Amino acid sequence: MLTIPCPFCGERDETEFVNGGPVKASRPDTNVTDFEWIDWLTVPVNPMGYIEENWWHAKGCGKWFMIKRHTVTHDLAKRDGEYK
Repeated sequence: MLTIPCPFCGERDETEFVNGGPVKASRPDTNVTDFEWIDWLTVPVNPMGYIEENWWHAKGCGKWFMIKRHTVTHDLAKRDGEYK
């Protein structure tokens, strides 16, 4: 079971949260092809390693926040930049 550190409530069980997906790159400007636009909308970021993700504390404070999670090991980054 994953324990997620809510910056507002502290360490909580993952069942209290909803994963909002990876933080996306900035929205492309208006000079993109249809293929580039569809790619930005539909292709999820899923590299091996640490990625930033949006999380919603649905069964807690109700706030959104970002964490860094390793996509293979599910280790979470601590706030000071050191990893568990």
